[in-house]
Amino acid sequence: MAGFDFEFTYTEAQEAIVRICLAAAQTRARKMGLSWRWRHPQTHRCVVTINGNSRQTDLLGYRLERDLPLVAEGCADAGLPPAQRARIGRGFADMMLRGRHVEQDDPMVLRGVAATSYYYSPYEYECPSSPRLHARLSITTDLIVAWNFAEIAPEVLLEELHTACELVLEELVNRRAKKLSFAQLISAADEADLFRHSSDQAVPTTDLLTELKDLRKDVRHRAAEGADVWLDKHWENVAMCLECLVHHVNDQGGQS
Repeated sequence: MAGFDFEFTYTEAQEAIVRICLAAAQTRARKMGLSWRWRHPQTHRCVVTINGNSRQTDLLGYRLERDLPLVAEGCADAGLPPAQRARIGRGFADMMLRGRHVEQDDPMVLRGVAATSYYYSPYEYECPSSPRLHARLSITTDLIVAWNFAEIAPEVLLEELHTACELVLEELVNRRAKKLSFAQLISAADEADLFRHSSDQAVPTTDLLTELKDLRKDVRHRAAEGADVWLDKHWENVAMCLECLVHHVNDQGGQS
């Protein structure tokens, strides 16, 4: 568990946007099992306190960066042009991201921004040595976030995690050979000692990925049920396994 707070000031013209952003962020935080509270020590001065799981907090920040500009844009009570309202909403998200990672001696000032200055992906899936894979895994991140906010069906995330793991394993153990089955990719990665990071996990990575493979096959080809139950228990283990495999991709890229 981890917590932090961020403090900021805002103008009277921004007050309606601040209210709606605070409420929207709190709703999303609750979906992630996080505590989001605020207080106003002075007029037009606010302190927001966030507590909960660190990884879930990163997922929240990822979502607020996307959502708050849209939330603020719809705040007609602000009496500002829509584009300006959207910039202020993005500025609110930027303050949350900044407060998450940077110590602040003085309150921040809420300003409209064209882009957030602080960005932290909830999972480290960046692999610049493989641009194709790098771009593809951004979809994986989006769908993991969407799953956590109950915006996609479990079958969609199950398929995506299988695809992402298959692509990363292909990059690691099968760059030049003929196409291997998912089971063969798991075996080759295990022989290459790419799963050593999982020695302290309750379910060994070979078993975890094999379960993913088998369930995905049953769901896709036999309309089997159980994707939601399995994902509730294992999605984060697969997400972290994928992160470790991407680290191996980056290590290989740095050596080539």
